[in-house]
Amino acid sequence: MTAPAPTPSERADAWLAALDDAGQAIARRVVLRLLGFRDGRAEAGRAQPRSALGAPGDAAEPSVALAGDALTGSPVLQRWIASHGQTEQLRRQLEADAAAWKQAAAGPLDPAQLAELDAWLTPQTHREIGVGEVADAFIAASRAPRRRGWWPSKTSIGGALAIMLILMILATPITLASLIALTAAMIHKFL
Repeated sequence: MTAPAPTPSERADAWLAALDDAGQAIARRVVLRLLGFRDGRAEAGRAQPRSALGAPGDAAEPSVALAGDALTGSPVLQRWIASHGQTEQLRRQLEADAAAWKQAAAGPLDPAQLAELDAWLTPQTHREIGVGEVADAFIAASRAPRRRGWWPSKTSIGGALAIMLILMILATPITLASLIALTAAMIHKFL
């Protein structure tokens, strides 16, 4: 009697188990990006260009596609969805917000949004999910100190004081000369 042929899920699990840690991290990221999330469920069939599947620092350009729901039944993938599915959805929102910011259609993140971002985007998570360059620039711009529009900065206050001091120094001889001339004119008038 022959053993039954492995199911697609069993084949996927065997293939994933054969990968080293770095390979599994890339496979997890690529597979999660190919999944659609609706009503708390993950579904196959979310087509993505290859450029959307990689991350900065990947050694090779990924070329993976999910066919139907064969892989989504995999116990390994189910664990990935449970542990990383929400993070992938947050990454997608971050990338969409960053794209809108780059097109000047949205502003930077506010302090509350930055606090929320910091809660889930740890340095390790950042590496694992592969945040893109535009999103990194968006985060950096959001973290840049914001100036108060109505209150001048220290450098502009210092500059204004320096200009006033220079004007006072320059104006002092003119003022003294004017006072002397005025005093002389008044004395001459009364004499």
